[in-house]
Amino acid sequence: MMRRPTDILGYCQPLAVHPGGTTELKISSNGPATCDIGIFRVICADIDPNGPGAEFEQQEWCAHPDVDIFHQPINAGSYALSLKTPEIDWSVPFEFTAYLWPTCVDGGLQAVLSWGGLEVGINRQGRLYAKYGSDEVCCSTALLERRWIKICLSVNPQTQRMFLSYERQTKPGMLSEADRAVCDLDRKHLIPTDNAPLILAASGTGDKAASGTRLSSTRHHFNGKIDSPAIWQQKTAICEWDFSRNQSGNTACDTGMKGCDLILVNGPMRAATGHRWKGDTESWVHHPDQYSAIHFHDDDLTDCHWKTTRKIDIPVDARSGYYIARMTTSQCTSDVVFFVSERAEQNTDKKTAGKTEAADILFIAPTATYLSYANTHIKFDSHNTENLYEAPMVISEEEMYLNEHRELGLSHYDTHSDNSGVVHVSERRPMLNMKPGLYTFNYVNDTHIIKWLEAKNFRYEVATDKELHEHGAALLSRYRVIITASHPEYYSTPMWDAVHEFQEQGGRHLYLGGNGFYWRIGWSENMPGVMENRRGNSGVRTWEGEPGEHYLASTGEPGGLWRSSGRAPQSLVGVGFSSTLFVRSTYYKRTPASFDKRVSFIFDGVEDEKIGDFGYRGGGAVGLEIDRFDVHLGSQHDAIVVAKSHGIDKGGLLSGEEFITTTRALDGDQNGLVRADMVIFATQGNGAVWSVGSIAWPTSMTWNDCENNVSKITENVLKRFCDPAPV
Repeated sequence: MMRRPTDILGYCQPLAVHPGGTTELKISSNGPATCDIGIFRVICADIDPNGPGAEFEQQEWCAHPDVDIFHQPINAGSYALSLKTPEIDWSVPFEFTAYLWPTCVDGGLQAVLSWGGLEVGINRQGRLYAKYGSDEVCCSTALLERRWIKICLSVNPQTQRMFLSYERQTKPGMLSEADRAVCDLDRKHLIPTDNAPLILAASGTGDKAASGTRLSSTRHHFNGKIDSPAIWQQKTAICEWDFSRNQSGNTACDTGMKGCDLILVNGPMRAATGHRWKGDTESWVHHPDQYSAIHFHDDDLTDCHWKTTRKIDIPVDARSGYYIARMTTSQCTSDVVFFVSERAEQNTDKKTAGKTEAADILFIAPTATYLSYANTHIKFDSHNTENLYEAPMVISEEEMYLNEHRELGLSHYDTHSDNSGVVHVSERRPMLNMKPGLYTFNYVNDTHIIKWLEAKNFRYEVATDKELHEHGAALLSRYRVIITASHPEYYSTPMWDAVHEFQEQGGRHLYLGGNGFYWRIGWSENMPGVMENRRGNSGVRTWEGEPGEHYLASTGEPGGLWRSSGRAPQSLVGVGFSSTLFVRSTYYKRTPASFDKRVSFIFDGVEDEKIGDFGYRGGGAVGLEIDRFDVHLGSQHDAIVVAKSHGIDKGGLLSGEEFITTTRALDGDQNGLVRADMVIFATQGNGAVWSVGSIAWPTSMTWNDCENNVSKITENVLKRFCDPAPV
């Protein structure tokens, strides 16, 4: 019987590697098996038989036949683990106190504190409970979701009594007693817990990982916020953890006597409003005392921690680009993506590496966008998807598998099991929709550009936007032209600044997509491969962050739309996200301004009235998500709009940030803002930018073996931009 491709999963770490470097391939299978591993450079990842034709170039290096593979588990769920456990006098009374904001009280057993034989948490009836040895005490009333309470567990070995109570917070600084319970202790079961790991927001199963920084398996994860947990003895704070400190890190500081700092596992959300938050600030940077909580989830995941199956050594003369490791058995084939990326520090080593002369063109692979959508469950969890497409969803095998296996981690378009938004995504896990396949959005669409560059014999190199984040404008400095892809939606400040600096210093930029430079994100310095996004109260979004929690913990910057920070995409590339058009795609027509002799080169050899009335995504070059020119949002006054979309009807829907009052006139039939504009403008130092304003544009470039007017126009601009003569 044919096995499914999901029977073998894997990921590469790091996701991007430079020539001469090494990435590690980590594979898991349903059971013991053997597979062959081959390396392929991706020319086109669109496997649709009605598409332009999938194309992969097999590499002679790093083939591995008959590799033994086996199942590797995933331990999802965030928690905090003591790096050293506190030492207390178990013969005298002690207390554990904390503030809780539970978000899923009917979610089964949840541990707030687990320390050897001592445990505090929420039981299956939604009630606060505590265990010490074989003795257990439980409050009589169920907790309320999303309400702050202060809990207190008091253990008195001398009187052999255990008290458990909680108070409800009515407003910051004010508490009212809600419930309390007491039980007698069996002296025979008063067991010290000095040698056991102390865990917050989960309980362990007894095994500790070799690194000492995580547990090999956990259970009973808590969903919600924990604030100001502390252990007291004789009115002295033995341990008192201050979550308002080191918000960008993955450790929590103990300000008590013992210095038992906690390490945070699987990326719980920092910079969360605590029980002191008054609603008068939105920035943890300015008022850290009001952000003293951490939000834990039972489905957080930042690293699968799989063992390496094989190392992939990249030759020094390897071409940069999109690559896959293809795992093949007698019954199935499965692909794992990685990138060979040009990096700034390599620029001086080209000749010694045996490479040909450097290319003038750099294609920037938008891995931030790929990660943001990775393993999305939006087709299952959101009604908006069918609304946008106005058709029943087609579900792939990978999407079915993801829905059943949420331990593989979530996307920025998902919500956690407690309905809070996902702010962290990671590259250290299998990503089933970021590879050749039927999920065409983003990754597959972008490889149409690669196929086109190959077909037109342009010399180009590839780097990822993560490299752009790390190296800034130095990465771009030796290229004359950069190309950004179909949907570079997620950009950090260093990434944005690098592109802007490149343009202002004479660089040329082809932006071949739509809805780019839209969300401001941060990359974690303490959790490798982890990206953070905070949805604000504007923009097209599947969830909205809690009030006061829109600032990035990783950087301290405001999250949300770049537009909300005064940097609308128009100010960078002339156009910015305006509308969605998922029902079908349409085409452009030239504007009168396009016949200006300064820009007539764009349309050399093009006589057609309609531009892009064909393509692999909806039948046209204007589709999916589209951008418009707007000087009020920063578009350059001297820019020239050379083409505009035509034929957008009721299927085109205005983006939410574009209107402040709901009316009936929001679709393409009635609203002039629902459009795509093609724009060109010059920058300082002989630079220039050309933006097409549509995600669907690249998937029309490859139509008819790359012989069409969309392809011709793109070729005209790219050749002109490679020419050092002033534009």
